[in-house]
Amino acid sequence: MMYLLWIFSLTFIYLIMKRKQKKRIDEILDLIDRLNHQNYSIPMKQDYFTILEDQIYKLFLRIVEEKEQIKKLSRIQIENLENISHQIKTPITTMLFDLEMLEKDEKNSREIEKLITQLNRLNSLTEILLKISNLDAQIENMQYETILVEEIFDYALEILEEDVDRKGIKIIEEYNGEYIFVDFYWMSEAIINILKNAINLSECNTIKVRSIDNPIFTNISIEDNGGGIKKEYINKVFQRFYKAPDSNGFGIGLSMARTIIENNNGEIKVENGEEGAIFNIKIYKVN
Repeated sequence: MMYLLWIFSLTFIYLIMKRKQKKRIDEILDLIDRLNHQNYSIPMKQDYFTILEDQIYKLFLRIVEEKEQIKKLSRIQIENLENISHQIKTPITTMLFDLEMLEKDEKNSREIEKLITQLNRLNSLTEILLKISNLDAQIENMQYETILVEEIFDYALEILEEDVDRKGIKIIEEYNGEYIFVDFYWMSEAIINILKNAINLSECNTIKVRSIDNPIFTNISIEDNGGGIKKEYINKVFQRFYKAPDSNGFGIGLSMARTIIENNNGEIKVENGEEGAIFNIKIYKVN
């Protein structure tokens, strides 16, 4: 009888302890949830779970502090880049104006024309740097909306209309009413950069744009007939500031396009087709 009572008592104590443990584990899970929702109050209890709670609390505070520090440094970086770009842009604009006035004198027109070309390139670079800083600042605050793929290309091709007409490039478009959930402005910027890359190819006279839908993602392909990308360069085209030896660009456009697409729930890859490069963009569905 005493033996059974002893067994019963031990079982009862064990069940009580298990119940208390479960309760404290639930409290710790609740603490983690509150910390995730920026509620940093911590219950004052003294037991063998208190050390664990304290360590979790300290870890969360450290993560929050480091995150804020990174944000602060990022903001400073962006502000510095914007300041530098503006400081470069102002004298360039002034010099361009002065040179255009001097160009009217035919004696030095050829040399002045060369200077204007180089200053225009510098001017373009500062505009690109400003766009990069703007993208870095807005990367976590994009304005997503459901939009037709065709509308994005209509906007992009309108921006590039002068370049397309100047080079006599034929644009072939095939859409099937696909919608994607993206930031319209930044997705258009990505498409503009990819199209501009094709337009600037000396051999390119046709660009084909297609979009196809499936239950998982929308695939957008941009294909040119500009001769393709050399095998040794194809894995480098999305690297920031990388440009092929025969390129006149700055090596920023395609890198920027990839950053934008990846921050719009997508991915981009490039391959060589029969006549040129094919850029395939996948924009994944958002539930």
